[in-house]
Amino acid sequence: MRPQVSSKTGWSLQRWTILGALLLTMLGLVGYGTATAFAHTAGTTSTAHENHNRHVLVTVFSPGKGDVAGIAGAGFVVDLSLDAINPADNSYLSAANGYKPFFNTPGSPTFHPGSDPGAPGLVVLLSTTKTIPGTPFVGPGTNLAGLFQINGVSKVNHGKLAETWNTWQVGKPIAGAGVQTTLTVFVVKGTAPSVITGEPEDQPGRISNIVHVTFTIAG
Repeated sequence: MRPQVSSKTGWSLQRWTILGALLLTMLGLVGYGTATAFAHTAGTTSTAHENHNRHVLVTVFSPGKGDVAGIAGAGFVVDLSLDAINPADNSYLSAANGYKPFFNTPGSPTFHPGSDPGAPGLVVLLSTTKTIPGTPFVGPGTNLAGLFQINGVSKVNHGKLAETWNTWQVGKPIAGAGVQTTLTVFVVKGTAPSVITGEPEDQPGRISNIVHVTFTIAG
């Protein structure tokens, strides 16, 4: 079983280089160089609630605890992986359950708060998410997983364990600017709801640990 938080430094550097180039090309966004990405990945820490009865391990690489991320409320990256705890848990992250390579193009019908088309059970919350009338943004309970652009799959530990990589380049200041916020990430069985009510620990069907990372969204 993997530790609750892992830097995966070597692969993360290569991955950040590839993802950075892709995001810059596809989205026209700038501000994250490879060296910065490496520093954030290597230094990431987070607080995780461990439960030995869970089937999926969440690891958050970015943002890191205490980071000051982005510019004017946007331009930062939320980067994470989901890993099966053991081979018997691989089915929870299988294609049959909707976990697949998927590029969620901004502006497409699938790009909105709610479940992630490439990782249906993923739940991602920011404690300062705004309520924007007439939109799916309804405050801190808004599941932001549907805004993740990049979703990939892999088999690690010599092909024994299912793993996904999921990345969101934040394009708009939907959670404020110049504010401290807490990122919360976990996974539920099936398709995650668009809005989370109650505490993460009490969510029905939760199949993972819960990771909290407190950081500042730059103004």
